[in-house]
Amino acid sequence: MNGGPISWKSCFHDFVFLSTSEAEFVAASQASQEVVYLRETLRNFGYIQTTPIDIFENNFACFAMSKNPVRRKFSPHIATLHASL
Repeated sequence: MNGGPISWKSCFHDFVFLSTSEAEFVAASQASQEVVYLRETLRNFGYIQTTPIDIFENNFACFAMSKNPVRRKFSPHIATLHASL
């Protein structure tokens, strides 16, 4: 907030990812959930966020999966495997 980080997380998972892009995709999804939660929390305190929040990603395959959901036919196992996260 105000140019600095306000949330951070590091953890071990009980499962093995099949690819780097899968791991990055799940991490980006969890980061997006955290952004929605933090924006709602700030709104409840009267601090409405009007600008978009940047989530940085450097894995091209993960970026492609996020931008084009039609290509999910190549990774249907991600939704099945991580539905319980």
